[in-house]
Amino acid sequence: MNYNLKVSLIVCLCLIEICSVFLMWKSLSARETTLDSVKLKDIKSNNMFAIMLEQSDGTYTESSNTTWPTDMKYNETLSGCIDAAGNIIDGALTYDNSTNIASVSTSKTSYCYLYFDIKKLNGEYLLENPTTGLNTTMEGGLYRYQGTTADNYICFGTSDKSTCTGNTDAYMYRIIGINSSGQLKLIKKEALNSSMAWHSSNTNTTWPNSTIYSNLNGSSFLSNTKYVPSGWSSKIATTSWKYGDNTTYNTTAANLYLIENAWTSTTSAKIGLMYTHDYYYGMSGGNDCSSSGAYTTCKTSWLHLSNSDSGAPDSDEWFMSRYGANGSIYSAWYVYSVGGVAWDGKFAQNSVRPVFYLTSDVEIVSGTGTSSDPFIIN
Repeated sequence: MNYNLKVSLIVCLCLIEICSVFLMWKSLSARETTLDSVKLKDIKSNNMFAIMLEQSDGTYTESSNTTWPTDMKYNETLSGCIDAAGNIIDGALTYDNSTNIASVSTSKTSYCYLYFDIKKLNGEYLLENPTTGLNTTMEGGLYRYQGTTADNYICFGTSDKSTCTGNTDAYMYRIIGINSSGQLKLIKKEALNSSMAWHSSNTNTTWPNSTIYSNLNGSSFLSNTKYVPSGWSSKIATTSWKYGDNTTYNTTAANLYLIENAWTSTTSAKIGLMYTHDYYYGMSGGNDCSSSGAYTTCKTSWLHLSNSDSGAPDSDEWFMSRYGANGSIYSAWYVYSVGGVAWDGKFAQNSVRPVFYLTSDVEIVSGTGTSSDPFIIN
């Protein structure tokens, strides 16, 4: 074989190897990138590692550090190893978050990529660093704050703690729970300054056509800059709220959730109220709040109005849940001052505390959740 032919073969083999590595990379990565950003230079235990760090724009860049980033979250879905043929090696890569040790179990020559994400300081952060009252087992579609006390105070409408704690009527909220996407469900700590009717007349009116729906998603709250200053409405998620009728209340939170979650009618809006099952779940174990013997216990829940607002315009508070026709009266559910639940004509005047979800990109930047040190969001 002459010299030129040898050189040509070597060049061809090199090109094939480069293409193979590129294909390996593309077969593993779920993000667009280039081979130039993956130098595969960090050799550990005969395996080739690339430590990929998420950037603020959602892309990933290889880290030049030789230690794992303990301030970030390991992404098991994106991470993995491929062999020399570009095939993913199932189960080859494991990572122990408690010790920050990566292990590779394979006899094949492999290229391994470990992805790390920026920790989102939203509901995911709270589940990893739970404060008093947070149940890290999901109940009724949420990881809920339950019990008599809960460090779940959070500011909305201002990012200044002193402004928030000095004007709790405008800016202080409490976290009902966290959904599977990490979104926080909030309830206003104190009732709006004026009580209102669920609906202004005794008519067969559903939630999206009610007076209270219009008020909350209009001038009484959402477009009222006292509560939602400029730029803050975008932090409230548009939610698909289920609505319907329920005539059952002498049951558990789990059963109420099954009833209310089975409603098929929905409306998309930013603001709602708590459901009856939210209130029942406010106590650990989802107490039945229908019997007089349970009233006292249910009233001790952090979610009862009296534990967040000593100056509410009315001691009774509306739910979003409707009772429906009750004889000649169209009624909705409310929780009353002694801790129990009941139904009332929709034209009655009761206190109102708006409820909404924050968007998934809202993050907690400081605070411990106490009333004096509430969570501050960006």
